[in-house]
Amino acid sequence: MKITEFKDKDNISQGFLIKKFEIKNTKNGKAYLDAVLADNSGEISAKLWNVDPGLEEQFKDRIFAKVAGTVEVYNDKLQFRIEKIAPLFPSDAELEELIECAPFPSIKMYDKIVSVLKQIEDDDIRTITLYLFESNKEKLLYYPAAKSYHHAVRGGLLYHTFTMLRGAAQLLEIYTFLNKDLVYAGVALHDIGKIKEMISSEYGAATDYSVEGNLLGHIITTICDIELAADKLNIRNEKVTLLKHMILSHHQLAEYGSPKPPMFAEAELVHYLDVLDARMNQFEKTVNTQGVGTFNRVYNLDSRIVYNHPLNKSIKNKSEE
Repeated sequence: MKITEFKDKDNISQGFLIKKFEIKNTKNGKAYLDAVLADNSGEISAKLWNVDPGLEEQFKDRIFAKVAGTVEVYNDKLQFRIEKIAPLFPSDAELEELIECAPFPSIKMYDKIVSVLKQIEDDDIRTITLYLFESNKEKLLYYPAAKSYHHAVRGGLLYHTFTMLRGAAQLLEIYTFLNKDLVYAGVALHDIGKIKEMISSEYGAATDYSVEGNLLGHIITTICDIELAADKLNIRNEKVTLLKHMILSHHQLAEYGSPKPPMFAEAELVHYLDVLDARMNQFEKTVNTQGVGTFNRVYNLDSRIVYNHPLNKSIKNKSEE
C-alpha cells in the first residue's frame, strides 16, 4: 500500500526508505525513535516508543527498513506507530516503489539545463557557470533540494533548477530590460552549494547536514566555489561580484540567511523564482497527498491552512517535455 493511501487505524507491514532516523529521549529519559519513512508516493512521520539497545547501530549504514505498525492520527495528521523494524535489502523492483523521484529523468533535465547555459553570451559568466555545473554533474543527478522542505526527492535539486529556468525564460520575454546571462547563471548556481551543505545517499535521501552545511550553509559555500572557479579560470572582474551577489541575496532576508537583499533586478527575479517554485512544490504536494475538499495546516507554508479544492487536477503524472 502506498503512503498516500494510508488511513487511520490501518495495519501496515512493508518496506520503506528511511529519510530520518533519530533516537531521542522523552521527558522521563526514555529512548524513542523519531523517524520519517517514505516511498515513491510521499512520506510519513513515524515513532517507535520501545527502543531496543543497539537499534541505532543496527541502522547506522542502512537507508531501507521493513516496518510493521499502525497508522494513527496525531495533531490532525497521519502518523505511523512502529511496532517492529528491521533493515531491508530491497530488490530492483522494490527500489522503484520506494524511491520518490523528480517527474523527469535526471539526465534529461541536466542536459536541457546545460544546453541553456551554453546559450549564455558573456564568455566569463558562461565559463564560470558551466564549470561549476558540469563539475558537480555526478551528484546533481541524484541530490535532493532539501532534507524535507521543497523538492526533497531524488533529482530534486535538478528539478528545482530546471523549473526555475523554464519560468525565467518566460519572464525574460516580458521584462526585456533584464540581462538574460545573469538570470540564467543565478538560477543555475543559486542552490548548487546544497551538494556540500547536505549529506545524501545516491537514492536522494538527505540524512543530515555536513560540517560545512552546519557552520556555513549553501549560500556561503557557493560564493566560495565561485571565487575558486574564477581564480582557476583567471576571471577577475565585476561580473564575478554580480554572480556572488545573486547567490548571497537569493533568500532576501537576514533571518533566512541572506545578509544583503537583492540590489539589482536580475537578483530580485532569481529570489522570486526560487520562492515561487519552492511554494508551488509544497502546494503540489498538498494537492497530491491530502483529501479533496479538506483543509490542512502546512508547516512549510508558514503554517497556513491550505484548502484542497475540488477543481484541483491531479498533477502526479507529468508527460515528458
